[in-house]
Amino acid sequence: MTDTHLIHCSYHKCLTVYYKRVMHAVFNRCLPWSRGYQHFNSHLDDFYDSFQRLRIASVNNRTLELSRLGQFRLSRFVRDPRDLVVSGYHYHRRGAEAWVNIEAPTAEDWYFANGCLPEGLQAQGGARSAGGSSFASYLQSIPEEDGLLAELEFRRYHFESMANWPSQHPDIVTYRYEEILGDEARVFDELFTFYDLSSLERTLGHWFVKRYSFRKIASDPHVRNPASGQWRKHFTPRVKQAFDTRYAGLVEQLGYPPD
Repeated sequence: MTDTHLIHCSYHKCLTVYYKRVMHAVFNRCLPWSRGYQHFNSHLDDFYDSFQRLRIASVNNRTLELSRLGQFRLSRFVRDPRDLVVSGYHYHRRGAEAWVNIEAPTAEDWYFANGCLPEGLQAQGGARSAGGSSFASYLQSIPEEDGLLAELEFRRYHFESMANWPSQHPDIVTYRYEEILGDEARVFDELFTFYDLSSLERTLGHWFVKRYSFRKIASDPHVRNPASGQWRKHFTPRVKQAFDTRYAGLVEQLGYPPD
């Protein structure tokens, strides 16, 4: 009998850490004999080399070649891309992860996040030049409007991949960030059913979903403000025009209101 490969795809600042915590707890801590769970960030080659040996695998910020997956069931989490820009800007500005503090980063430094180097950051230092800024320090040195535009550049490959997924597929289920928050148990129970997990796996999963719910992790440094529609407060006319010029079709494709 052919194994069904269980795969999850999401985006930076779209419940990645939450999903990882739940799956790691179930399949690595509680059920290590189950072949385990692994998150590959945006390392696409590593994902393709390894996903078949795992119980569940996840990857971020990428479109997958479905023809390479064999028999699969795949879940996706998406979020209003405008809110991803706002959330990412604030998160990166405070230097929350080591990679945003690398001075004069190169494309190779950001490959694991599939990030695009903003032109302004490159102009400040260039690859590995003396005195080159990190992404965090660059965002701290410029006005918020320019910082949001830089974050928009950083997200380029993420949004391009988001647009390249099929709108419908019988083996793919998609959930919006906004419908998951506050209703995590219901959504993940549906997800576990879609994955066709065993009764034990579902029971454990349900417990850890509630254990790590957003109501219980308000102090988590990864969680700044989970509210939707933040872009309306932060997008200036200049930022909105830049976003709409490139990605208005993506907002429509994902079913979010244009304004």
